[in-house]
Amino acid sequence: MTADILSILKELCTIPGPVGREDLVQNYMQEQLERYSTEMHRDRLGNLRITIEGTEKHYAVVAHADEVGFFISNIDEKGFLRAKWSTQGYEPDLRLLPGQRINLMTDSGMIPGCFCVKTAHIAGAKDKKRIPSWDEVFIDIGARSPEEVKEFGIEIGTPALYASEVKEIGRHLMGKSFDDRVGLAMIVKLAERLSEIPKEERPTISFVSTVMEEIGAKGASAVARNLDVDGVIILEIGLADDHPGTHGEAGIGLGKGPVIVIKDSQLVYSHKQNRRIFDVAEKENIPVQRAVYHNYMTDGSQIVSQGFPVSVVGVPCRYSHSSFETINLGDVETSIDLVYRFLLSESG
Repeated sequence: MTADILSILKELCTIPGPVGREDLVQNYMQEQLERYSTEMHRDRLGNLRITIEGTEKHYAVVAHADEVGFFISNIDEKGFLRAKWSTQGYEPDLRLLPGQRINLMTDSGMIPGCFCVKTAHIAGAKDKKRIPSWDEVFIDIGARSPEEVKEFGIEIGTPALYASEVKEIGRHLMGKSFDDRVGLAMIVKLAERLSEIPKEERPTISFVSTVMEEIGAKGASAVARNLDVDGVIILEIGLADDHPGTHGEAGIGLGKGPVIVIKDSQLVYSHKQNRRIFDVAEKENIPVQRAVYHNYMTDGSQIVSQGFPVSVVGVPCRYSHSSFETINLGDVETSIDLVYRFLLSESG
């Protein structure tokens, strides 16, 4: 499976899917999944739900299509751009932003650019030692005036996304938007594997690709109102803290198996459903990690409000919400295997 899942991940991470503009990602998911489907629905927000028929037991498996990024918020008289972040709440990590190459998503194609700050030669000895403020960071696309910016097809509200390819580095993969294209890649493989099982030996499964998760799980809120399921599995990244500069508070590492989130900043996940997942992991000898997170949330924050038990299976990921998110492919495969075996155990 390794080469196959790697190919799917590379393809998914290449497709632009800013918050509120997820159509290209959803088109890909629909193309991949409709061959297995007995029912497909794409709502007016853009959420995609595809159902594979099985027994009376019914589970939803959910991942989100949007990726973190920015929206152009100002164009100055010299053709330089300013941006606001697309996520809910906190501003981006300014330690990471200057020097990041980006692509601006216009109606006619992608325009390259870069987040910039004044150089050390101009900043001087004192200023070059501090983190710049958000107001000091700007985008250079090589334009000289607002008129030239407009000629590029860029206007207020144009999305900007990190320009970063998926690369193999040693034992790991590095790139942008593993949050949450890794969840979508897992859905593709799960649908393929589960479609090979006779209907009477698998539960009915609705695979859901949501929109606008990064701005408060707005898409999941709409989906949840129309679900009627016995349980929900959210496929996500899990925050890894196994690198220098951390204190191992969560104790999550790459290559140690999927993360089962017990509690995050929004909710406590279903103890009963988690217990059944742990039992399957133990029976099948699949390593798992448990996590309690503080600065973390998922689509489950909206889905649980409709009364469904929700669990999270996360792929450990370093450097989240950056252009160099890092995961281990073995963790992706064991996460797929865990969810697959759990769903089969719940067929009757």
